[in-house]
Amino acid sequence: MNFLSSLLAFIVAIGLLVTIHELGHYLVMRWCGVRVLRFAFGFGKVLWSRQDRAGTEWALCLWPLGGYVKPLDTREATVVSAADRAQAFDTQTVGKRIAMVAAGPVANFLLAVLLFWGVFLNGVSEWRPILAQPPAESPAAIAGVQAGDLVTRVEGEAVNSWPVFQWRLLQAVSDEREVSLAVMATHQGQPVAGATDRGLLLKLPAGLSLGPELLASLGLRLAVPDVAPVVGMVQPDSAVITAGFQAGDRIERIDGQPVTYWSEVVRAIRAQPEQPMQVQILRGDQKHLLTLTPRAVEERQPAAGQDAGAATGPQKVGKAGLGPLQDPALLEAYRVRQTFGTMQALQAAISETYEKSRFTLVMLGQMLTGKASLDNLSGPVTIATAAGQTARIGLEAFLRFLAIVSLSLGVINLLPLPLLDGGHLMYYFVEILTGKPVSVDRQALLQRFGVVLLGFLMFIALFNDLQRLFNW
Repeated sequence: MNFLSSLLAFIVAIGLLVTIHELGHYLVMRWCGVRVLRFAFGFGKVLWSRQDRAGTEWALCLWPLGGYVKPLDTREATVVSAADRAQAFDTQTVGKRIAMVAAGPVANFLLAVLLFWGVFLNGVSEWRPILAQPPAESPAAIAGVQAGDLVTRVEGEAVNSWPVFQWRLLQAVSDEREVSLAVMATHQGQPVAGATDRGLLLKLPAGLSLGPELLASLGLRLAVPDVAPVVGMVQPDSAVITAGFQAGDRIERIDGQPVTYWSEVVRAIRAQPEQPMQVQILRGDQKHLLTLTPRAVEERQPAAGQDAGAATGPQKVGKAGLGPLQDPALLEAYRVRQTFGTMQALQAAISETYEKSRFTLVMLGQMLTGKASLDNLSGPVTIATAAGQTARIGLEAFLRFLAIVSLSLGVINLLPLPLLDGGHLMYYFVEILTGKPVSVDRQALLQRFGVVLLGFLMFIALFNDLQRLFNW
């Protein structure tokens, strides 16, 4: 069922994002007076088509993983009339061609703004940036981070939620070798009486790689409210399903040791990847002894006793796939809700789209220079998994996911690589500078190079997907 829901969410996401992209091309082509021969949803065999009054064939194709717009082009026609020539893509001025090609990525950016705007108009509820106890000798522990510290500023910039903290830290890490933090002590989500901000200096290890495990590799983890050890969520296809756990089970002992808080359950599971654990639970009025073998996942973090400046490496930690029964009143203390007016929400949406787009470019540059690992590249399997997960979490998470993928699609398509919109824009700017178009032969040569390069990147992305899927 999870596979089918992920597949459906993936098809909806890709279908929507690609359609908006191609619709941008189509609308500007029509505005420029270019005849569009076909607007296809998907690739492959045409399952259904209809021609409109303007002569455009609207087609639904077999494989719903993309789409394309095909304009009239005199270079592909055997006989061209004067009327056709005036409506062909390649006969338009270079300014119009730039506008028609750039319209696709611009449509993706506008969609991202619209999606973020909808999210902000509805108000957002997010975790406050309260930190858990960092591992001993991790950069966070050496800096002086303590359990329950609330991050208030990163490099002097205020933060009020966990996503904003992650974002500010990522930006700072990409530019600096040390990051200043301001934190405040809290208890159960509330500031300790008389507590004030204290400044910390987080020194970044040499060879630190930007990516999803960045915060964990620094010893920075989100604090979880210390709730009772009662199971509230059991993830399908996880280790706890195999062990026989059910929602409502109260965990009393792990390997004979009594358990009082959920955080103790988390620590025990993380410490024993692929090692059987004897877990005593109370279900109703009956006790049961279950054998749980946590699955191993890799997490980048410093080894115990490692110098803060030394390179970090992946370590295996246990993951079971269960979550606690939450106390709504306690959770509220750990969350912050923001509401926006109409124009405030629009301004926040534009800012979010710009910042995320800029950082996507920074990350691509870091990967080219080797500062960020190519492990960060993701392919269709990871995107499908994320689509399914966010769709199950709720509409807000799915809309955020769509916005981020949309702006990423816009950024990637603007890269000056053959086969992408950015490659065509590069040809047109060369044409402006030289006064003549790039020759067909040279374009064909660059296209072959683009096929090889994009094929290589797709291979890496798919390999990364398979690594994450099968935990290689």
